[in-house]
Amino acid sequence: MGRTSAKAETGRKALLRQSVLDAAAKLFAERGFAGTSFQDIADALNVGRTALYYYFKSKEEILASLVEEVTVVSDRQSAMLSARTDDDPVEVLRSMVSGHVELLLSHALHFRVVDRTEVELPPDLRAVHERSKRAVLDHFTTQIARGIQQGVFRPVDARVAAFALIGMCSWTTWWFHDGGRKTAREVAGILADLAVHGLLRTDDQRKAASDPGNLFRQLHESLDCLELLYKRQDAGP
Repeated sequence: MGRTSAKAETGRKALLRQSVLDAAAKLFAERGFAGTSFQDIADALNVGRTALYYYFKSKEEILASLVEEVTVVSDRQSAMLSARTDDDPVEVLRSMVSGHVELLLSHALHFRVVDRTEVELPPDLRAVHERSKRAVLDHFTTQIARGIQQGVFRPVDARVAAFALIGMCSWTTWWFHDGGRKTAREVAGILADLAVHGLLRTDDQRKAASDPGNLFRQLHESLDCLELLYKRQDAGP
């Protein structure tokens, strides 16, 4: 078999394997993981069980591949972007959000299935899934914290902000539809803009944050407010 023929055969196998994943994901979404048998998946593809065994040995193995496609790849992607510590944290976060949205929307059904079947995952697979989810959260948190430290993001709770951004990205898999007014890439860009603009300091805030005199005045005002609060508490109702 020539190189071109081998490449074509590899591509064909990849497409067939993806067809199995898509069919299984659809059935898992409709019937639940527990309510779907390996035979159901074979029937949906109009093939015998033996043909499925060429790609997957069980429906659990299919579910593991779905987790790999969505959660594990999300971890790798966000880790790679977050590692760009010499780049502008605003642009890195923008890339992280847009990349996360595009990845999820390219596997929207698969993500929804994994999200719904978290409690049904075998212990080993659930551990991989949870570890990858925590890693994605940590990558987003680290990037937001870096922007705060550099004075370009507002001093918010970085972990809460990371939860909010990831939740915003994940929700697109439930409402986005191909063929709508916006493409997946356009939606990803819009959400990335919302993410960074929701965290950015204004020009005035950046200047104020870098002025030692202003920082001292803010600290003094905060102490005055705190003293007034204690006096009110001591005075009683």
